[in-house]
Amino acid sequence: MDGRLYTGFLKRWTKSVGLHSPLKTAYWRLRIPRLLYRISNHESIVHEVNGMPVEFPLETYWQYQRFRWMHPEIQLFAELIEELQPGDVFYDVGAHLGWHAVVAAEVAEDVEVVAFEPHPKTASRLSTVLETVGHEATIKQLALYDSPGTVEFTATATAGAQIAGARGDHPEATISVETVDGDSLIERGEIRPPDILKIDAEGAEAEVLRGLERTIRSQPPRILYCEVHEEQRPVTQLLEAYGYEWSSFESARPLLKAVPA
Repeated sequence: MDGRLYTGFLKRWTKSVGLHSPLKTAYWRLRIPRLLYRISNHESIVHEVNGMPVEFPLETYWQYQRFRWMHPEIQLFAELIEELQPGDVFYDVGAHLGWHAVVAAEVAEDVEVVAFEPHPKTASRLSTVLETVGHEATIKQLALYDSPGTVEFTATATAGAQIAGARGDHPEATISVETVDGDSLIERGEIRPPDILKIDAEGAEAEVLRGLERTIRSQPPRILYCEVHEEQRPVTQLLEAYGYEWSSFESARPLLKAVPA
């Protein structure tokens, strides 16, 4: 089972009858994921996305936690498989452990994946995931931003790690990470402009877009996907200023999809 059964109907039903919270508490207190990991074969798992098999590793517990179930963004994964074309460049901004990067790389051998992950531990794990499943990608251990420099970043390597203050709070423990604007990387020839761009920057989405303004205006990506963690309007104002039409995308996440007007 890839988890879609529970994250769909069953999750809505348990919430409606007040069972979701106690079941979730029991699930973690009883350490059920670790128990399941111990009795698993510690090999890989193949999830079917839009008719395409996509393989993820389960060799270690952190991989098992992340990949044993299909992610709630299954609709986005399915659309990526439809929309990406051979020869495309796909940017995964805020790649974490590589859900989107692996799916994109599976579409065709010559889809070029550029994954941005600023946390050193997470970037190392992302590299391990891609190597294990045999996909090549360019990993940039950088935070895409509106200017080059350094920022304070959550020290703990979690999916919600963020630039300090990006979501209105300041983590107790931080590390310094390097920032860069995407325009500079492209203009220096380090990477090609994106055909499809996915942004999940935990509150710094507008800064990422501002740092790519020249590229977006001169070589507009075919599609932009942006997960909005804070106020939506600063992001949508930028998209409109860059000549894009946007709409909410069906997802378990607060996701926007934008295309050139």
